[in-house]
Amino acid sequence: MAEFLSQLTSVSSGSFDEDYDRRIRDLITYLQQPSKASELSAASGYLLDNLDPSLHTLSYLSVFLFKIQSLQGSNKSRLPEQIYPGRELWHKAIRILRSFDPFQIRYAGHEWRRLVQLVVQAAQAVSKPLLAVLAVRDAIVRLDPSSEVLTSVHTTFIKLTLVSRSYSLAVPVLERQVCHFPTVTGQAYQNYHQPLLCAEHESSTAFITDASGFSKQLAYRDHLQFFLYGAMIYMALKKWDRALHYLSIVISCPVTNAVSKIMVEGYKKWLLVSLLRNGKLAAHPDVVSSHVIRTYQSLVKPYTSLADAFEKGDYQRLKAEAEAARSVWRLDNNTGLVHQVIKAFNKCMTLKLGRTFSALTMADVAQQASDCSSLCEVESLVASLVMSGAFSAVLLQSHNYNDTTMLRFSNPIKSLYSREQYARGNIVKEGRQLGVIAQSIYQSNHGLELSNEHFLFSQKNLRWSDNSAKSNIGTLDEAAGGVDIEEDIMGDIH
Repeated sequence: MAEFLSQLTSVSSGSFDEDYDRRIRDLITYLQQPSKASELSAASGYLLDNLDPSLHTLSYLSVFLFKIQSLQGSNKSRLPEQIYPGRELWHKAIRILRSFDPFQIRYAGHEWRRLVQLVVQAAQAVSKPLLAVLAVRDAIVRLDPSSEVLTSVHTTFIKLTLVSRSYSLAVPVLERQVCHFPTVTGQAYQNYHQPLLCAEHESSTAFITDASGFSKQLAYRDHLQFFLYGAMIYMALKKWDRALHYLSIVISCPVTNAVSKIMVEGYKKWLLVSLLRNGKLAAHPDVVSSHVIRTYQSLVKPYTSLADAFEKGDYQRLKAEAEAARSVWRLDNNTGLVHQVIKAFNKCMTLKLGRTFSALTMADVAQQASDCSSLCEVESLVASLVMSGAFSAVLLQSHNYNDTTMLRFSNPIKSLYSREQYARGNIVKEGRQLGVIAQSIYQSNHGLELSNEHFLFSQKNLRWSDNSAKSNIGTLDEAAGGVDIEEDIMGDIH
């Protein structure tokens, strides 16, 4: 066992150079020997107790998976009970996901994803998916702090947070800018760009590739699911801005002839969230063509009718449309959103009154914008809107109890400092987003040899080629001495 331990600890966190890369690959070759699986599995108890997953990540992870394989026996799809939450192997699995070396793990993408799957399956086996959420989230962020490359583990994680209703735990991943798919290997230009996996990289696209194992092969559906599920999480948190942004990505995906079912589901939610966010339908993203919009609208008639009633301020029709399509909302799992739209109607109508009137009695509010049956209910509704900051107004009550309450709208002028702080915050936020986009463009151009340096180098090469060709032509003319060059070349061939 001491001999095994000596070999398995030959690589630990250290310098990120070619020698370190070579030692890691030598260790991988050692671990992949057919005879080592059974030997290391037999000694797994001792080895796992004496290895540190933060220093000897590759060794610890390999021994752990060898142990799982031995427990599975011939049935490789069986989940051993020893990895269930609360058991010994569960604690070891969580320890790996939270402390692995982010450089060593780049050489074990398939094994890393296998470990994530085991933890998720174990939590689901005991009907406690919440137990896996934090561990998987920490693993994603530890592997790629920017989380800029979309992987199948991202989609698994988002599903897990939805099932466990731990919506806020997904935000640290969702708030990062996902702007890449795993790099496709085998491209011609990549023959000249093969950096060390253990080196420092500006982007995770250098080590998260289609062959790295960190993600299964992604399909069109995976991309749509990630953003649709992300939107659903933001809807649950009532962050309508972010939900609308994610849904806009779903409905804007390029199509040829027909839209997919996921895109249609996204469009239904996009309509409802638009009403909740803006009190009216938002403009369609510019990249969505007119024929795609017409296709959407032909497939979601109940939703467009509901939105039309909302925008026209017709509460009775709104209620009628909602009631008539109850089965549709239920089948689409949008009943909750529709109920929120109906509740938001009074708020939107009251807000619109503030753009027209400076003051109103509760009776006027009830007549113009509310379906409440009594003035007390109207006053309670308006008071809640004022206290929540939905609009700026005050309620004025007379000394005489029988007199109605007056709603007076105000238009407070924000201080110069407040406006500057707000503008500064927006500029900083947008600056960060532009920085992410600019960096991604730079990396893509560099990888495709489209940077300014490459263009200048190509120009110099072309200039050199032109000068060289002219020089050669002059020399040939002198040497030929009037002889036909083409005839001379053909003669050389023979």
